[in-house]
Amino acid sequence: MQRLGEMARRWQQEVRPRHRLVRWMLRPEDHRMYEGFCRLEASQHGSLDSLFLFFYTPFESAENYSHAIMKDWIREYEENVEQRQVLSGAGVKGEWDYKSCNDLPQMMDSYRQWLGVPSTPIVLALLPKEMPSPAAFNVWLESWMQQNVAEGVQLLLFDHIQGNFWGSVFERHIAHSCTMQHDLRMEQAVREIATAGAGADPHASFRQCLFEMGEASAKKDRQRLQGWGEKALALGRKSGDGLLLATAYISYAGMLFNFKSHGKIETLLGEGLKVCRKGIAREEEGMKSLLLQYYAYRGSHCQIQKQRKEALEWFIRMGEEAVGFGYYTQAVSAYYKAFIFARYKGFDKEKEKAVASAMLLTDRISEDEVLSSEYGFLAAEFVQRGSDEWSILRGQVEEKMQRACGPDWREGVEEMEKNYTRQRVREVEQQALMEE
Repeated sequence: MQRLGEMARRWQQEVRPRHRLVRWMLRPEDHRMYEGFCRLEASQHGSLDSLFLFFYTPFESAENYSHAIMKDWIREYEENVEQRQVLSGAGVKGEWDYKSCNDLPQMMDSYRQWLGVPSTPIVLALLPKEMPSPAAFNVWLESWMQQNVAEGVQLLLFDHIQGNFWGSVFERHIAHSCTMQHDLRMEQAVREIATAGAGADPHASFRQCLFEMGEASAKKDRQRLQGWGEKALALGRKSGDGLLLATAYISYAGMLFNFKSHGKIETLLGEGLKVCRKGIAREEEGMKSLLLQYYAYRGSHCQIQKQRKEALEWFIRMGEEAVGFGYYTQAVSAYYKAFIFARYKGFDKEKEKAVASAMLLTDRISEDEVLSSEYGFLAAEFVQRGSDEWSILRGQVEEKMQRACGPDWREGVEEMEKNYTRQRVREVEQQALMEE
């Protein structure tokens, strides 16, 4: 709430009614704070003297996005009878005549006129649930700026401080746009909250160890890292909490990767795996996801040591274990990791195995999970390059993708993969450099 208050004060200092475009430029991981700011200001508890509207409407194309927002807005207005009753009780008479509105800016102005606050700035805050093409979104932003927009009708967006995705439009319309940046210091806030009561609570003490280990790793201070790592292990053993101890082992091992302490890493991962397997034998559900992380770390450690085939085996085992647990989307992610690494190293047989293993989960993956996982990327590879022995399964995959994404699913996957895979390939390349 303190950080949200800081954001509100920054808004008061910088945003003026003439600004048609406004954006918060924050780090990608701070998008939750942007969302919290929009939701708070759109509620009755907001502190700003502006009328906020907040929508997650997916962006599909520049041509139909405004219409999609208007459609969502009308549906929300019609379905929220309780809100209309509250407005009526506050003196807002009659129904809102949204049918007379021809475009989105006019609709926003009409809404504040109906509410009886014609001079109050109205802010349409957006956080699209889906956005396959940032370039197309820039086209939509430019079309917004070309429309007849009344004074105080404003559009609010979230932008990544490193990416500056909407910068070209904001720079072209600098007189009518406003960019706000603010250091939210979220790491500091999280650390303060997470370590509160560290003197009496073993979990809080453990979290303090993790923060100290992370700081030592960032500063390349191996001695300090090992000191806090051993303390974390001692806390885990003393607590009697297997999950805490297994987390200590894998966290300590992961932070030693930068120092290439291969013997110590191998020992920590081996001991942690034993703890996980004992916990799973006792039917501790939380140990299952942690075990999958251990497989990923073992695979990455093999990569660093140039044990490339062994690394792929760990990634494939991760997928197989996830299937056994019924964690099908995690299995798809594991197979995708194996696929990217095998493709980068030219291991064709292993690459085909990873893709086929993921596609065999087709009937266990829901359409929502298709959209939220790497399944679509592997499906495109499978449909285009799969061997003849998989012809029946290829048809099932094609049908699944068409139901989830429509008849043009391949084009959409190709567009998304350009950005998604680029990051994954960079990760693989970075790991390959660590082998040198």
